[in-house]
Amino acid sequence: MKITSKVACGLLPFLLALTLWSGLNASGLAQEFESRVQAVETAEDAIPVIQQYLDKMSDIDDWRVLQNYWMRADKDACQAFFAEKHAQNPESPDFTYLWLRNLDDSLQQLRGGRGLIAQAPEFYWGYRIFSATYAQALINPEAAAELKTDIQDHLDSDQALLKQGLKRFPRDDYLKIALFHYYFAQNDYAKAEDYLVRMEDPSAIETNFENILDFIVKSKRVKAFEVLFPKMLAGNIAKGNIASKDSLGFYQSYYLQILSQAEQWEKMQKYFKDNPDLTKQDETLSFRIDMYLGLKDYRTALNLLEGALAKEVLKFPDVEKDPAYEPLHKQPRWDEVIAVARKNWDQSKSARKTEALAARTSKPAPLWELPDANGNMLRLEDLRGKIVILDFWATWCNPCMRTMPLLDAWTKANSAEDIKVISIDTWENPGDQDKAKALFTQQGFAMTLLIGNNDIPKAYGISGIPHICVLDKQGNIAYEHSGYTSDLPDLLNFWVEDLRR
Repeated sequence: MKITSKVACGLLPFLLALTLWSGLNASGLAQEFESRVQAVETAEDAIPVIQQYLDKMSDIDDWRVLQNYWMRADKDACQAFFAEKHAQNPESPDFTYLWLRNLDDSLQQLRGGRGLIAQAPEFYWGYRIFSATYAQALINPEAAAELKTDIQDHLDSDQALLKQGLKRFPRDDYLKIALFHYYFAQNDYAKAEDYLVRMEDPSAIETNFENILDFIVKSKRVKAFEVLFPKMLAGNIAKGNIASKDSLGFYQSYYLQILSQAEQWEKMQKYFKDNPDLTKQDETLSFRIDMYLGLKDYRTALNLLEGALAKEVLKFPDVEKDPAYEPLHKQPRWDEVIAVARKNWDQSKSARKTEALAARTSKPAPLWELPDANGNMLRLEDLRGKIVILDFWATWCNPCMRTMPLLDAWTKANSAEDIKVISIDTWENPGDQDKAKALFTQQGFAMTLLIGNNDIPKAYGISGIPHICVLDKQGNIAYEHSGYTSDLPDLLNFWVEDLRR
């Protein structure tokens, strides 16, 4: 399998979606419940199924599965039910945990987790609620000041609790990830890495993968990727989500990105030497250019850049403005290389337009009704008669963040009655939808923000973001593009001009 450059965030959200609501050791009863509740079409339809199984559940793992769905279908009723169960059974570790798990107050969850561990030191779920809340509090930059103060006041004792839990449950990855965050926050990279590489559960690795990547980039340590990513791939191969024949390509693509982001140039050079076929692939040109820039071999970097521009592996607008290439500006051939690239780019406009328009389709766009930032509902069906541009994105997606300013500038320059540009926040991490709203307010983006869900990209057949869908005035998907591209404004101009005919 050939390497593909990571211009879209695709693998991670796909993996996260597979594990978001899974039960750990749920019984046949919970599996029966889950099968029935997944068959309903709306949250309202799920309520009778949930009510039917309330009196049947007794095991904590089964309760967790039911609680997951109930929180989505009717959060208030779910919280009230488990609060009452806890009040009726205050000495029950099970109902104390289930009550804490439902709370919106992280500080109360953290303190409750500490109390639950003290009450029942052999009870696994006490450590689970504590470690999960602790880790989330450490990585949340918007955590309440009182919560941050509480953590700071209990650093030593909390660390001891986590280690106590890991001693009792040595294979638990949630305790390991909490200890990883503790040491990462203390800038003790060696100990943080030590807890990371001990993780075993592919689901836990997937759920925390963005944080793991953040650590690798900041610490410049890539061992965690080398150890954990194969485990994550193996888990998904076992579940049939990734074909075994594709796993090497996935690994190599992500590994080269990680080496580049961690600036491990010597290690990357050795990896290319050990895998010479990679140097024959155009898709690795950008990585090799970065590597030679990092190694300060500017002559080789410029030669590779010239080839990448000629093959349009890299696009002229990106190279011209990217400060990463500034060291090459002093090379004798820089002006010549960039002048040729500019001329070729200008001359290719007609061909690029022809290629862009050749991809036209005509398939009905799945209908939806979604809330905007203020909670007002917008229906796609009400936009018939307009050219609708849909941008699927998420706050954690770096290519999405690069796409947003391009789309914003184009939207402001092309305001018209027959055009509607919509950014649908999807595949979002729990609790980050407010972050999406704040981003739009802070940046003054001209697009209309809608709060989506995981069902929308599935309906549209989307496997990576950012993803642009352009709908004609009859409501059909006419054009699509997945991933970041610097010539998005040109593409939108080509497509809108065609759809106005």
